[in-house]
Amino acid sequence: MKEQLSAVTAEMVILCPREAIEKKAPISKSNGDVVNAENPPQEEKNLVQEMKEYLKKGSPISELKSFISSLSEPPQDVMDALFNALFDGVGKGFAKEVTKKKNYLAAAAATTQEDGSQMHLLNSIGTFCGKNGNEEAVKEVALVLKALYDQDIIEEEFVLEWYNKGVTGAEKSSPVWKNVKPFVEWLQSAESESEEED
Repeated sequence: MKEQLSAVTAEMVILCPREAIEKKAPISKSNGDVVNAENPPQEEKNLVQEMKEYLKKGSPISELKSFISSLSEPPQDVMDALFNALFDGVGKGFAKEVTKKKNYLAAAAATTQEDGSQMHLLNSIGTFCGKNGNEEAVKEVALVLKALYDQDIIEEEFVLEWYNKGVTGAEKSSPVWKNVKPFVEWLQSAESESEEED
């Protein structure tokens, strides 16, 4: 028994220094940077930060389309990043801020029209209002939708589809849907009235 214990102990002594060396050994990344535990790699800029930096430059809104087109990320990620970059930290006054910056949203929606951009925009609104319990923004979500609808940035059919998916989906308990409901009901009643007039 002592012999077995001695052999195991000797093996552990031999392995421990080797493991320590392996843990500290630098790892070369494909770009040639050397990385180890004491020198972690710098985090890459995330998409929201990249979007914020672009917006800070003050480039004309017309150039936003080409910037968005140059990004390789999925369209929903790009719309989420733009939305977060434009409205980061906004709670109360959300509808007013959206009205001020609606041209950015219109440009982004026009850029990705073929990919379901209106749904991406609506999803971004829902995500933004639902995250971190942004209660002030959630209260104004119907006003935001009305402002975007009045400017022809979002259309009725997409709002209804988004709402119906939302109230039956995984996030159906989100306060977003309760606050959107009056706007949806208004849309539906306006649609009924226009059908009766025809």
